[in-house]
Amino acid sequence: MKINKVLTNIIVGIGYLFVSLPVKAEWKPGTVVQGIYSGIQQIHGYQVTPKLISDVPNGARGGCGRIYGSHYCVRNHTVYITRQHIRMAYQHEDAALAYIVAHEYAHAMQTAYGFQPRITPISELQADCLAGVYIGLIPNIEFDNRDIQEIASFAYRIGDYNWHNPQHHGTPQQRVKAVVLGMQSSVQGKSGVSACLR
Repeated sequence: MKINKVLTNIIVGIGYLFVSLPVKAEWKPGTVVQGIYSGIQQIHGYQVTPKLISDVPNGARGGCGRIYGSHYCVRNHTVYITRQHIRMAYQHEDAALAYIVAHEYAHAMQTAYGFQPRITPISELQADCLAGVYIGLIPNIEFDNRDIQEIASFAYRIGDYNWHNPQHHGTPQQRVKAVVLGMQSSVQGKSGVSACLR
């Protein structure tokens, strides 16, 4: 347990450090989106697979109305990944986009399997944790230390302190800790998901 705390503190620090460093993407966005999407489908045995629509322009219509950010829509069981979020992720490199796709896919699984918390920050942090598990388990993609740093940096960047906002997703530190917990738990295989459900 002490090792996990030390590792988490190091990764939070790394996330903070890498927030402003320039990056170079290894994979194109379409390849990342499809690779993560198909990898997570494989993890779930192709059950309750949500539809995926990526490179969505802001303001386009989707199953839950106008789209202004990447999200999972319950009405049509679809994950939307916006063009704006793809660009934002690529400021941190391709692994940041993998994290977005895994996070939104996690929301689909929270809903499909009925374990999504009703409180937004808890639901979002749980999706971050599940995204970390997916990233650790995906059979067709290997994430190296640089990728993990990209994910931590991006998670830190998108955290917020708007506690009174109904869309509050968690502080930068909470988001990094959640995704790191998921990645650490993935060494236990699919049973690592239980760490995200506590």
